[in-house]
Amino acid sequence: MPLRKTALATLALLAPFVAEFLLGDQYLSGPPEVGKQLGMYAMFVALYGSGALLIREVARRRGHGWPTILVLALAFGIAEEGLLTETLFNPHYLGLDLLSPGHIPVLGLGAPWTVYVLTLHVVWSIATPIAIAEGFFGRSPWLRTPGTWAWSALLAVGAVGTFVVSRSLDAAHFLASPGQLAGTLVVVVVLILVALRLTARPAQAPSGNPWLGFAVAVGLSSAFQVMKTGLGVSPWVQAGVMLALEAVAVGYVLKTRPPAVSLAAGAAVTYCWLGLSTAADAGFAAVVEQCVLVVGTLVLLACATRRNIQLTV
Repeated sequence: MPLRKTALATLALLAPFVAEFLLGDQYLSGPPEVGKQLGMYAMFVALYGSGALLIREVARRRGHGWPTILVLALAFGIAEEGLLTETLFNPHYLGLDLLSPGHIPVLGLGAPWTVYVLTLHVVWSIATPIAIAEGFFGRSPWLRTPGTWAWSALLAVGAVGTFVVSRSLDAAHFLASPGQLAGTLVVVVVLILVALRLTARPAQAPSGNPWLGFAVAVGLSSAFQVMKTGLGVSPWVQAGVMLALEAVAVGYVLKTRPPAVSLAAGAAVTYCWLGLSTAADAGFAAVVEQCVLVVGTLVLLACATRRNIQLTV
């Protein structure tokens, strides 16, 4: 019981930490404000923590592996960005011009932004925290029925809170069209059904070199983040390159099967340098705070990797 509770708490706290704080998104509104950051963290535990726990639990209880987790993570990302924050459709979210590059008028989407933000949720908000937590506690289910209902209720609270906060930050109070909202909901439901119908397969022991997996993950995820800047290329080329990098990652994983924790460590290290670059724009205090987060993350990754080796030997 204590170990199961520790596992739940680890993933619930780790998911928002990676998704928003290691990334440095808490500095988008200015220098660090401790009270505001704690409030944000609590809301993100409800959203990201609950989401990651429930996604993992659905997959592991059914004996499913990473394909199910990743498809459910994509459904989560589409729901958040299409239904809650609506960044997929809002052309001026937080005063940013997100959708003009590679705009698709019939859908109201921007191709580079859609690829980018959904990948953030699949890889970093959900998959990376799950892989790190499982590096400590293994793949067995952690939730029981009462806990499942409790975390589901907390997820609903986090979703409502995210929607309300996003609306309050948008001076224009943008609301996507009924067609966009309905289409998003349909896509989310279809992805969930697909994830649940995926065939469960016996877990295969990792066989790839963990250090090579780490290096590949750092390289590909860093290249993906650099492509976010556009590098002066066409937005369609930008979106195409980001998708190509994802295809290379999938091909590498299928061919070599490196430990998931090594891939997660590489992705987390990419967020380390990315968060520091964001903090640099928010002042000295933000840089100091982010350095503390990075050091803590590196220690956590080292411990998770070591513990994963002990679990699999």
